[in-house]
Amino acid sequence: MPDVKLRLQDVVLLFVLGGSAALIGDHSHVVTATTEYYTDAVPFLWSSPLWFPLLVGGATVSLAELRLHLPAPRATVTVRQGVAGVAVVVGMYVTTALTHGAPVVPATALICVAAVVIWCVLGDGPGAVCGAGAAIIGPVVEIGLVQVGVFAYTDGSDGLFGVGPFLVPLYFAFGVVVALLGELLAARRAAVRSAPSPASADPPTARR
Repeated sequence: MPDVKLRLQDVVLLFVLGGSAALIGDHSHVVTATTEYYTDAVPFLWSSPLWFPLLVGGATVSLAELRLHLPAPRATVTVRQGVAGVAVVVGMYVTTALTHGAPVVPATALICVAAVVIWCVLGDGPGAVCGAGAAIIGPVVEIGLVQVGVFAYTDGSDGLFGVGPFLVPLYFAFGVVVALLGELLAARRAAVRSAPSPASADPPTARR
């Protein structure tokens, strides 16, 4: 079994960040009637059943960990890039709610374009692998939940086996940005380790 590369504080940060972003996007879907939940078996947090932010938070941690096991994590990514990536993905998620009822092709194309730009600006080859994994697994999980009647995408947003076609590029962008966040956390940890400690500095030469 490969060693876990994320530290506990990294795991907590990524889990909370992923879950919080999920709550914002899911609330947007619920209030615009893009999605509708059919279950009250678990408590709700804002507009989402409790399992939803937990699921997305866990996926966030898993994708970041995956990126650190892929070749050549970048040490040059910046906090500014990470913040920008998170902001754009949340914006894409909210946009999928605002386009509810719009024609499918232009609405999906808009999210695809944003996903391509995200990868071109912030991603790399391994980041695309993380994005592709998320783009496959995420919609498949949601399709399964729709099929068992946990929730539904409403008419106009259910063109991909009962879920929104926009989920594929949205999950891809999510995977690319989470991969970058994993790299960022690893790079910052490496920078701290390589920085000389005050105790290791040469003592000043005493004057005669």
